Amino acid sequence: MKLDRLDLTWVQLLLFVLAAAAILYAVYQRALDLLPPDSVTFAAGSEGSAYYDLAQRYRSILAESDITVEIIETAGSLENAERVGGPEADADVALLQGGVPVPEGRPVEALAAVFLEPLWIMNEGALSEEADPTRWQGLRIAGGGEGSGTRFVIDALSNVIGSEMPDNTFLPLGGSAATEALLAGEIDAAIYVAPVSAPYLQPLFVDDDVTAVAIRDGAAIARQLSFVRQVTIPRSGFDYASERPPEDIAMIAMIGALVASADLHPALVDRLIDAARQIHSGRDLITDENEFPSTTGLSMPVNAQAEDLMEKPPSPLYRYLPFWAVAQINSVALLLVPLLVIIVPLMRILPGLYEWQMRARVYRRYPELREIEHEAAQAESPEQIRDLEERLALVEQEVARLALPMKYREYAYTMRIHIDLVRRELARRKEASRTA
Repeated sequence: MKLDRLDLTWVQLLLFVLAAAAILYAVYQRALDLLPPDSVTFAAGSEGSAYYDLAQRYRSILAESDITVEIIETAGSLENAERVGGPEADADVALLQGGVPVPEGRPVEALAAVFLEPLWIMNEGALSEEADPTRWQGLRIAGGGEGSGTRFVIDALSNVIGSEMPDNTFLPLGGSAATEALLAGEIDAAIYVAPVSAPYLQPLFVDDDVTAVAIRDGAAIARQLSFVRQVTIPRSGFDYASERPPEDIAMIAMIGALVASADLHPALVDRLIDAARQIHSGRDLITDENEFPSTTGLSMPVNAQAEDLMEKPPSPLYRYLPFWAVAQINSVALLLVPLLVIIVPLMRILPGLYEWQMRARVYRRYPELREIEHEAAQAESPEQIRDLEERLALVEQEVARLALPMKYREYAYTMRIHIDLVRRELARRKEASRTA
């Protein structure tokens, strides 16, 4: 069967077959990598840090799906950003503090925003109720180790307030080491960037001699640093009986993110988001229930599958299929949506385009027919009329040779009627020229 004789139904069928082939190919490509890896590497922080503690919780939950989590100890967020994603990186997944940049060009995507990390400034009477770094002098301050998110924030704050605070000594202590030094009186203050649940903060919350202070004019800082937002520690939030803190504390906080290599297996993405729901969806002093995981406040591209999983309730397919099969189904579905967005409108437009094409094959002969008709009205000599008859015969032959589907042949028949009308006019002119 020639292509130009295909009925519209056959064209639609052909388009459907091509679309189905594309879908099957996509499914086949996914099937080649159907089973997930049985392990994942997780860049966390130093042992005893909040990030390391969270990584251990991820490890326990993923173990229920027979996935082994290898935790990589790091100095903190800055090192995590260096170690995740790309062919030379050794981590598949990492926790990053808000604002910490991933090296440019690195194939890393955010899976979810997972918690808020306030800027904690703890001291034993060395600071005023509202911390003003521009007035700090001669203080020994634990400011996090090199490569930590705490040190990153201190540097960012120095740029905002226009001072590097050179009259103070910043010690490379963080986490439990900073807490021990503060309680032992070895330092005047300790700065942390950590979630409320950080284990090394708990002794400070209940110590009568330790005070948490807010940085002065936190709203001004939040306006200048896109990764910062304001939160409030409520009065008596640390210890209700002891009324600690005695007043609300307005603090600034960073949005912590779970990030991963852009080519992370769909099944691992599925399990990590499920684990994130279990770990981060609860409420605490500054977070509402089910506020996390989310896509709020993320400064890098978000993994499409992770975003889809967070926006929808868990699929009922988990009751009947293994998680890796459901993950692949969800992943393929994400590919099908853009394809359907193209195919469905095309299927609607196609009939009109096809009919227009069939009509155009006939109608493109009408200009010649109109020209012959116009000249016939003025033709007087037998030679002119004979020439017009020959031209008309050629037009008729071209129309007769058109191979049109049955549904559209009426256009050719209509034109042949018009050709016959012009032929009659020529016959009349010919007869008139003979009797003249």
